[in-house]
Amino acid sequence: MNTRFCGLILIGMIMLFQTSFAVEKTAHNIIVPKTNPIFSGLHTLSIHVRDTITHNSVYRFLVDKLKLPVYYFPVASGNRRYAGVYAGNLILEPCGPYTEYLYASGSANALFFGLTFEPFESLTLAAKDLSERNIDHKVMSREYIYFTDSSLCRDNITITLMGDGDKTVGKNRKIDSLRYVMAKDTQNELGIEYVKEIRIGYKSEPNLEKWKELISPAELRENKIWEESNLLQFYFIKSDKKEVQSITFKVRSMQKAKGYLLKNNLIGSFIDNKIELDRVQTFGLSIFITEKD
Repeated sequence: MNTRFCGLILIGMIMLFQTSFAVEKTAHNIIVPKTNPIFSGLHTLSIHVRDTITHNSVYRFLVDKLKLPVYYFPVASGNRRYAGVYAGNLILEPCGPYTEYLYASGSANALFFGLTFEPFESLTLAAKDLSERNIDHKVMSREYIYFTDSSLCRDNITITLMGDGDKTVGKNRKIDSLRYVMAKDTQNELGIEYVKEIRIGYKSEPNLEKWKELISPAELRENKIWEESNLLQFYFIKSDKKEVQSITFKVRSMQKAKGYLLKNNLIGSFIDNKIELDRVQTFGLSIFITEKD
């Protein structure tokens, strides 16, 4: 009897161990949901201008020299001017002047300034997630959130969230139409396809850490690159100010693009596999082109 009883205990212990092991193994295989992304993508990069004359010049440069199709034509609102051009995967929007804003670079005629993202799901959910991440912001309307967090913004950069994405039929048709125009314009010697890279200047480690919180669950690679999409990458560069430093366009052919730039007196300097456009011609904006995907 004792031998039989001991055998039953042993069998019971083995079964208990196997059950515990199976539960532990299952627990390790459970996928814990990641934090919801706040962004679905970058919609607009604004370009602040010194005055209305510069606004017209920058707009004409983007349309006439860089051959970018018009998203919306120049409009006036009080003393400010606004316009939008389509750059393949986002809108470039010359706007201003903002005479009340104290820029970190007071002498610039034009500078890349505002990043306007689309929310991942909705503005309501985005506002909730921002609060949970302790990122200061202000809900301006049902379609607009303005970031007030000084760890991210000010100096020469602002961040906003707008709308629930271009989900309406009219907007989708317009973007699709502009994308078609760019893809079919094979006679365009410069041959811009989309914005490949945006460089962001960060001022301090807390500034960079706040960016990491903002883009989570996406992560920065070791060389401080955030892949916002398969087309667009953000590079974070240590700087004396918070700013949008530069953009890089992807072109179809570097050889053709170089010929076009030479012909139009637009070549500035050569850096690695990139050409920086002449900054006198770009009104101070740092713009590069590359053939690299």
